[in-house]
Amino acid sequence: MIALREVACCVITKESQYPPEILRHLENFPFGDHLILTQCSSPHQKHELFARVTLPWIYYQDDDAICPVALLAARAEPGIITCAMKPFHLQKYADSRIALLGWGSLFERSRLAVLDRYRAVYGEDALYQRESERILTCLDFPQQRLDLPIEDLPSAFAADRLSMQPGHYDYIAEVERRCASLLLAM
Repeated sequence: MIALREVACCVITKESQYPPEILRHLENFPFGDHLILTQCSSPHQKHELFARVTLPWIYYQDDDAICPVALLAARAEPGIITCAMKPFHLQKYADSRIALLGWGSLFERSRLAVLDRYRAVYGEDALYQRESERILTCLDFPQQRLDLPIEDLPSAFAADRLSMQPGHYDYIAEVERRCASLLLAM
């Protein structure tokens, strides 16, 4: 089990304040640090928080669910990204190197170094800004993907959510193509 005092809890939202019901839930855990960024215009802004982390581990989740922090911490281990996913998504991504971090994920801060490979070739282009999570997991494979209880908030199904945008799944093929070429070049 990962000692949560060694973990920085990083959360972002496009709203002016982070959802209080999630913050109340996260306060139940003895994270070593809490980093919150509000009024985010893009999901890749989570990397602004990640860059400020000084602890060896990062906990990350989206702003639309109560996530299984204790269960993740109990299963997390060095050298691998551990993430909670829903059964539909576990099946959808079963044959992919891509995993999702937004329902709760724990990983060593050092795992983020794989993104340097992408940025060295493509920079922080539009695909990176939208899909840095998919790029991270595609380059840092395998992950420990866990079917754990996730409590969605009503905002999880709002029309402005990234996952509800038209073509949300259309980006996967390009992420996989670019990451495959980066991995071959190693």
